[in-house]
Amino acid sequence: MIDLVLALLSGTVGGLLIALMPRCGSRLRNVVALSSSAAGAVFSWRVAGAVLAGRTIRVAGMNGGLPWSLHPDPLGAVFGLIVSTLWLFAAVYSFGYMAGEERQRTYYTYFLLAFSATLGVAFSGNLISLYLFYELLTLVTYPLVIHERTGEAMKAGAKYIIYSLSGAGAILIAIVITHSLTGNLDFAGGALLADVGLRTGLDWLLALFVAGFGVKAAVMPLHRWLPQAMVAPTPISALLHAVAVVYSGVYGILRVVYSVFGHELMGQLGSSHILPWVAAFTILAGVVIATQQDVLKRRLAYHTISQLSYILLGAFTLHPWGLAGAMLHMISYSTLKMTLFFGAGIIAKQTGKVKVSEMSGVGRQLPGTLTAFGIASLGMIGMMPLNTFWSKYYLMKGSVASGKSPLALVLIGSGIVNAFCFIPTVVTAFTGEMRQPVAEKRLEAGLMLVPTLLLAGIALLIGLWPGLVWPGVDAVVNRFF
Repeated sequence: MIDLVLALLSGTVGGLLIALMPRCGSRLRNVVALSSSAAGAVFSWRVAGAVLAGRTIRVAGMNGGLPWSLHPDPLGAVFGLIVSTLWLFAAVYSFGYMAGEERQRTYYTYFLLAFSATLGVAFSGNLISLYLFYELLTLVTYPLVIHERTGEAMKAGAKYIIYSLSGAGAILIAIVITHSLTGNLDFAGGALLADVGLRTGLDWLLALFVAGFGVKAAVMPLHRWLPQAMVAPTPISALLHAVAVVYSGVYGILRVVYSVFGHELMGQLGSSHILPWVAAFTILAGVVIATQQDVLKRRLAYHTISQLSYILLGAFTLHPWGLAGAMLHMISYSTLKMTLFFGAGIIAKQTGKVKVSEMSGVGRQLPGTLTAFGIASLGMIGMMPLNTFWSKYYLMKGSVASGKSPLALVLIGSGIVNAFCFIPTVVTAFTGEMRQPVAEKRLEAGLMLVPTLLLAGIALLIGLWPGLVWPGVDAVVNRFF
């Protein structure tokens, strides 16, 4: 229990310390940020290890007559591992990217508060706690979205708040209805609605939940806030698109499908036959639009919209292989997308290039960065020996086993479009006209490059030895099937 509490407090305490030290130097601020991120990662790993070993960890209470609970199961434990591990990489990268930038105290304060809020989402034991941390995450990430304080940033922040709070409103209504039907909101037992005799109206309840969480999960047409949020600093863009906000939405939908409704009840609802095709449409439309974007971060944003629905598609198959593919993709995609965003940030910082059409020769200027970017690009296609090969394999296997074979063709088609989205850019970067070399060995550049290369290496490692992450995936599947 103490590890769970310390994991959640690590980011909060670090963020408050930085907020209360307005005159501290950048070195001390970085030490606090790194220590808090590292402590949160260590305690989260301890929590996950205990949960995956079969131990029960629970902290609960009442607040205003509403029960709250922190009770991670294998699904929450795996999400917590993803969050805590990648946040540490983002912290180190931030030290290089944010060096010399304005409002660093504000940046690191909310950076760490967002860490705790995201872990709260992961470790929530009932719908009340999940909702509270989900809302808190919106509030503490808003200052990060508008960090630049430009007109464009303020407009993006307003859209982010409107979309997020609208989705949260739908979730709140759905929670009230669920409680009125079951009198219980805990995830610890079986599916909440499994024993509810009433079937009429449950499709609408499911629609409320999916629409509410679908905002942060960027399900089309609820995705429009996401490309605009690219005005945030690159480390925040990476966290928004690979870990914190979008994964909280995806995690929420996974919770709804398997902890609220359950795969058996889901299979009896008419909307369960529609949702996989909503995910399939988002997969194809997102990646097609991504190929048309010239600004690299915007291309990555639309690509995020596509990739998130891979996870949802696996969940909506309602089959063990599909859920296994969803969890593998949740792990694999996050490492690759952060690599791509980190690479885009280095390119922008070192060369000033932000458009795909300007990338000619950049690979020879920044060979380490573009090598990592190239590895991640191959992973997004689903090629061996990258980690996403295995997730796409199980997604296709789950699609076929659940009687939805055309979904496998969607995955193959999206992989082909992904090749057109990334490979020409990487080839041009290494074969284009050579420009003035840029040093990747300076301190700031090194602090950005090392996490980028390590993440690309982790993606390769998992691709070569998928057994490294399989125990967590298997535990999640066994939890719900």
